[in-house]
Amino acid sequence: MPELNAEIAEQHPDFDVTSSLDHSPRSASEVPLRVKGFLAFAAVVIYAVLLTTFTFNKKSELANEFERLQNFYKIEEQLRQVDATAFHIVMGVFMNADTSDPKAIVQRFLTNFELLKKKNAELAAEYPLASVNLSRIDEAAAQAAVSAHPSPAELAAMNSELLKVKIEITQHIDETRQEQKASAERFNTQWDSAALASMMFGIIGLLLLGAIIGLFFTRLTQDLHTLKALAWDIIKGKRDVATPVTRNDEVGELMQAVNQMASALDEREKELVIARQKFFHQEKMAAVGALAAGVAHEIGNPIAAMSGVLQEMVDSQSSAQSISPASSKLSMLQTHIHRLSAITREISEFAAPQPVERQLLDLNALARTTAGLMSYDKRMHKVNLQLDLDSQLPAIFGVADQLTQVIMNLLINAADSMESITDRALEITLHTEVLNDRVCMSVKDNGCGMNQETLGRVFEAFFTTKRRGTGLGLALCYSIIAGHKGSIDIDSNLGEGTRLLVTLPIPTDEELMA
Repeated sequence: MPELNAEIAEQHPDFDVTSSLDHSPRSASEVPLRVKGFLAFAAVVIYAVLLTTFTFNKKSELANEFERLQNFYKIEEQLRQVDATAFHIVMGVFMNADTSDPKAIVQRFLTNFELLKKKNAELAAEYPLASVNLSRIDEAAAQAAVSAHPSPAELAAMNSELLKVKIEITQHIDETRQEQKASAERFNTQWDSAALASMMFGIIGLLLLGAIIGLFFTRLTQDLHTLKALAWDIIKGKRDVATPVTRNDEVGELMQAVNQMASALDEREKELVIARQKFFHQEKMAAVGALAAGVAHEIGNPIAAMSGVLQEMVDSQSSAQSISPASSKLSMLQTHIHRLSAITREISEFAAPQPVERQLLDLNALARTTAGLMSYDKRMHKVNLQLDLDSQLPAIFGVADQLTQVIMNLLINAADSMESITDRALEITLHTEVLNDRVCMSVKDNGCGMNQETLGRVFEAFFTTKRRGTGLGLALCYSIIAGHKGSIDIDSNLGEGTRLLVTLPIPTDEELMA
């Protein structure tokens, strides 16, 4: 990886991997991890507040019920005091029933009755519903008090009314006890309900919190493992498969950034491979050129000697002014020697050192030279290669070696596309013209053509449909033409053929003067 980064930096000094990543602001639908943490904390706080509110509400209900129970105990206590007072009066009446002085009995009754009224008044002051009505006792006592000598009937009336009040007080005591019992049962029920509800709420809250935390960290761990696997794939050179982004937080942004980094590295690595191919091609062409120049020189000398001897023999035959079978053979030999001379001359022109800087070029001349050399390729033996070159084609700025490589790759691809064609004559047309103030060169064949899926990927690096091929031919052509500020387009129909159109800019007057 460091070597690759160094080569990328060397080939593309202005390239920064981080510049190709998306640093767009987070959209409104994306929730950062910090906000998620705050939301989780807020949810816990709200749950705690609700649980506390519920607990205090239940506590208030229990306190009210407990206070009601205490009130019943207080009512019972005061009722018992009233009942004890009434019982004391009743016992006093019965104990003094045989006394010969009824007036003293009434006076003692009134004295004790005042205490009873006082206790009943205290009870009525705090608990009005629990008090008893003493008016009848008061009337009977008043009637007996006004008599000079109260009769036994009057005494019996006082005692009777007092017994009725005593019975009423007893009933109040029984009712109070029943209320106490019911209140105590309600208190126990509410206590058990509050305890059970608090426990259930606590358990449910812990389970929900544990499930949310477990789910969150499980998913986070899975995503981090996915990122780790993606990082290892990037280190191993596998960068063509993107990881699906399933989150809208910082981890999702990290996944997206890693995907973009992998895509950017893959793209730059392909560009680096293409740049290497250009460099290797230049070195290969230089080596082939040196070898071809040496071969042409070594072959050229014998051919020159043979041509000289043959010319003397032809001149001898001409001076003898006789035509013989040997004359026609000499003429045939002379024709083949001239052909050998032309081939060595073409090789010498092709092997001549080419400058790497851009200069004015004759595209037609490059096309003729390349087509002439390609005619010796065995793939072109059955192909009718036609040159339709515009004689008025203006010069262009470019690197001759690179444009030669483009023409050669296009002709090789056209020849390869016709390997399986047997039902028609094989033709390749190399055409040049000026169109819309740009120099255009097209290579058209009647080969197998391409479908739409293949057509959409032909310029991708390492994509090929050939049994033997690197998939860098058209990608390299695209890179070279783009470097010349031109364009390359392709039009193909499956089973009919393919046409590749290369357009290059015509130099401006300022460029020509520079």
